[in-house]
Amino acid sequence: MSTVRRSLGFAFLERYLLIGLQLVSFTLLARLLTPHEIGLYSVSMALISMAQVVRDFGLANYLIQKKDLGREDVGSALGLSILLGAGLFLLINLAAPWIAEFYREPSLVNIIRIISINFLILPFNSISIALLRRDMRFDALMRINVCAAVASCFTTLGAAWAGAGSVSLAMGEITSSLTMAVGVSLAGAWGRLPRPQLQRWRQIVGFGGPVTAANVVTSISMDMNDLAVGKILDFSQVAIASRAQGLMNLFARDVMGTIRAVAYPAFSRAHREGDALEQRHLQSLAAVSAVAWPFYGFVGLFALEVLRLMFGTQWDASASLVPIYCAAGAVSVINSLVPTVMLAAGHAKLVAMADLIIQPVKAVALVAVLWWWRELQPLAFAFLAMAIIAVPYFYGFKQRCLPTDYRTLARELGRSALLALLSLAPSALVVQALREPGQALPLPGMLGCAALTCVMWLVGLRLLNHPLYPELIGFLRRRRAPSTPA
Repeated sequence: MSTVRRSLGFAFLERYLLIGLQLVSFTLLARLLTPHEIGLYSVSMALISMAQVVRDFGLANYLIQKKDLGREDVGSALGLSILLGAGLFLLINLAAPWIAEFYREPSLVNIIRIISINFLILPFNSISIALLRRDMRFDALMRINVCAAVASCFTTLGAAWAGAGSVSLAMGEITSSLTMAVGVSLAGAWGRLPRPQLQRWRQIVGFGGPVTAANVVTSISMDMNDLAVGKILDFSQVAIASRAQGLMNLFARDVMGTIRAVAYPAFSRAHREGDALEQRHLQSLAAVSAVAWPFYGFVGLFALEVLRLMFGTQWDASASLVPIYCAAGAVSVINSLVPTVMLAAGHAKLVAMADLIIQPVKAVALVAVLWWWRELQPLAFAFLAMAIIAVPYFYGFKQRCLPTDYRTLARELGRSALLALLSLAPSALVVQALREPGQALPLPGMLGCAALTCVMWLVGLRLLNHPLYPELIGFLRRRRAPSTPA
């Protein structure tokens, strides 16, 4: 467990630094770019992300979970990655004019073609990063990702300041990938790459095929908001919806992405060594929900204040959507690690089957709601409804391969729910007493509520004897240990 704790420490340090950079970048870009320009980039990235899932083809997951990893496995994964990347680069460049015509926006051509350059760089990066993750070298990954984020931030802001518009965000993406390539090379990961080959392609396709099919459908479902809003409404509405979801994604995507990045190799190692996966899953879920639910509650409670602090008053229209998306994020926490633990146990086909069924249903439901009402708020409520449905659905699939200890699950989630209520209650009372309807609290008041929520969270951990409390105390003691006299 010490390796896992150390890896989580580096992963969260990385995430905090990246979130800090993102907040600075988002705050400045929200003032340098218009909602229309940000909406253009959001639609472009939604389209590219679906191709990115195909390029990945489950190669990283294959390398991480493989029990006896040989040079043939790595070389074959690299060979497939290069073929997929080059093919997608050509396909996207050919399709760019058609996509721009579909959205009646000629500027999409340049944005999409610039971002597509990533497909020529990422094959080498992704295989190298998978090997670093398999070895739990999250200290090296932290340095690489932070340097890439810094380079991307400066490139994007500089280009936006110079008037490049939406293209500035695409330029930042390419800079990030190039910096990452230099980083993995300096970390020695490129030196471990054998020559590209295809000797083990059948084993890789057998593992990655179902996962990729499911991930493509999942990516379409996740990006359907941006794609459908861009077509049915307009690009400014895309940006407004994206800003609302962006606050939810500060945890759902950024923090949970970090947790899953560590949890998957940790769960995989536990499975290889014969440890109890369900116990690991419940321990991880207890810790995640203890942090996620107070976060979502606070952001939902102070949506207007957070939006104005980060992006300015031009994004006030997103405020009414934020609490709905935060509620969806809070519900999704319950099943957030289910696919991860199932994959680690070797049940990739079952995970793929689950996604292949629910994700098309979700995508069709969201588009239907948007087409019928043509407003963003019904779309947000549909997103929340699908999050609620997904919880029993995914646990039903998990039950088929890894039975759930529902009594312990209910106990841990109940304790985290009480912790969230205790943490947020004083701030909710302040809002009720001092905030005028439709108005924002002054910045000192909001920051004071944030500090009060953190204090109450620490008190709640102790009063409720939450499993996260001894972990937190142990971490603080380990930090003080070097200064203790021998």
